[in-house]
Amino acid sequence: MKTLSNLPIKSHIFRALFSILIIAAIFQPAAAQNANAIDVSIPDTTKYPDLSIQFRVMNELGNFNKNLDVTSVKIIENGQLIVPDKLDLLEPGMRLVVAVNEGPTLANRFAQVARIDKVKNALIDWAETKTITSMDDFSLVANGGIITSISNDPDEWLEVINNYQPDMKKAKQGLTSLSTAVDLAATAQTGNIKTTAILYVTPLPTKDETAGLTDILSRAKLGNVRLFIILAGPQSYATDPLAEPLIQAAEDTDGAFLVFTGQEDLPDLGGYFDPLSYVYKAVYHTTINTSGKFSAVVRVTQGETIFESEPIGFSLDVTSPNAIFVSPPALIERTWTITDKPKDSVLTPDVIPLEIMVDFPDGLKRDLVYSRLFVDNMLVDENTDAPFEQFEWDISKITETGSHIISASIEDSAGFIVQTVELSVDVNIQPKPKNWFEKMVSVFNAPTIALFVVIGAAGLLLVMLALRTLRNNRTVKQVKSHRLSDPLTQPVIIENEVLHPSLALAEKEHWPHIPGLGLAPARLVLISAPKGQSNLPAEISLGEGITTFGSEAKKARVVFATSMISPLHARIAKLDQDQFKLFDEGSGSGTWLNYAPVSQYGARLEHGDQVQFGAIIYRFEIFQSNPRKLKVEPFKEEE
Repeated sequence: MKTLSNLPIKSHIFRALFSILIIAAIFQPAAAQNANAIDVSIPDTTKYPDLSIQFRVMNELGNFNKNLDVTSVKIIENGQLIVPDKLDLLEPGMRLVVAVNEGPTLANRFAQVARIDKVKNALIDWAETKTITSMDDFSLVANGGIITSISNDPDEWLEVINNYQPDMKKAKQGLTSLSTAVDLAATAQTGNIKTTAILYVTPLPTKDETAGLTDILSRAKLGNVRLFIILAGPQSYATDPLAEPLIQAAEDTDGAFLVFTGQEDLPDLGGYFDPLSYVYKAVYHTTINTSGKFSAVVRVTQGETIFESEPIGFSLDVTSPNAIFVSPPALIERTWTITDKPKDSVLTPDVIPLEIMVDFPDGLKRDLVYSRLFVDNMLVDENTDAPFEQFEWDISKITETGSHIISASIEDSAGFIVQTVELSVDVNIQPKPKNWFEKMVSVFNAPTIALFVVIGAAGLLLVMLALRTLRNNRTVKQVKSHRLSDPLTQPVIIENEVLHPSLALAEKEHWPHIPGLGLAPARLVLISAPKGQSNLPAEISLGEGITTFGSEAKKARVVFATSMISPLHARIAKLDQDQFKLFDEGSGSGTWLNYAPVSQYGARLEHGDQVQFGAIIYRFEIFQSNPRKLKVEPFKEEE
């Protein structure tokens, strides 16, 4: 009997101890389950090549570690160890949505206290630890909808919780509260770095709710919402197949799951939620300069303990920048200043400002390390600080007319080095002003001297002819008898000038005229045209400034009505006295000079050159006028 009477007592004690062990195992805080663990976010690449990564570290006691510094953290990016440039401890706070699936199970009492009241007491204890400066906020959702949304005042939390008095015995459980909470949590996360969590208090789901529950839990996982689930009921629910989706969801979202019988007090909710209010942010300079998929690992060193996070994957789409000149000059004129004394004149300008534009096709705008300007492959200016887009080209030492090649190169903070296209720039030096003596001396050049010699010889010859005429007249008076028979006594008519018009005079009559200007400095004469193109101008006058050619009258002065010619095909510019230059305007069929293609940088024209617009061919001619020559026919005296 004694033995029998003792058996029930021993069995009762054994069952009580077993229940305590189960409860202790289930109710340990979630942080304790993640001791020496690192929770890492996907790296933020918007400030490329400076990437930032957020993470949380739990120490050996399962508490958030607030004692890290930049020397204790390393980033392992694709196997390469990188020391962060900066490490900040942030307190963005957390966003908690409490969802209560109301049902009779939550009304069950133990020691005259209902399960739902113990849940409310745990929330009140946690809310009382918060101050008005807390960055956390709170929402409460029940089967009937949202009771309060995103409240950030702890006193208001307490009032909402205390006023929540549902009639659980009459309530009918469902999935409305959880679905509404997931939608609210996902919406609240947009544009916010707060960690969002749902505390879901629920009875055991029914079989009919299984499919809908799985879908809602998947939405929470995709929305990066942590799930902390309190399943109200006996401990046997921990192994019930209907509870499996809840257990798996808590594990997949780095939350926690526990079975709450109502006999015990709930654990301190601060152990679950307080670590979520803090986060570390590490900023580091990546070495990646190609597009693709990559991974990052956070390594933390605490004394002799080293632990690492799981690899987190991320993608990058990066390309090199583009650099182009903004409105580069095609021609630079250096002129002499006007002074009282020509010897004091100086050439201006001395400096030409140039500008480039830097574009980032990948949308990841970044700083530049340097920008450099080259002229004829020689470095002439460099920027190592902003503004990087502006240069100064010192042309003070250029004293002779000529062409120069300019280009620029840049390097960005990601290590990309690019160069602009090379452009040709003509620098024209105007003649220096002369004083009166230099002007007088300059008159006596070879052509002028030759002209004076010709005029002098002609004058001398005229004098000699006049003297001879005078002498013959005297001879006629003395020998009258021979007046009619002697040829020498006849009056001699000397033609002082025999004019032979030059080729220029002949051309002048047929050379084109420009209204208000006179004779055109140059012209184009049609040589060849494609079959069926009979409406092309046979002659085109070229005056001062720029003459444009194309198929569209709004864009070109000279219109070729053919589809083979671009709307704005080419242009000819008069640069100086009898100096013309041909430019292509990016035409489709091309512009050619003596069968060589012409680019947008242009080519100089010479008299007689063949100019081709697509299949239309012209000859370039410059008007030349030679002075009329004085021709004297000598007098032949009879013997």
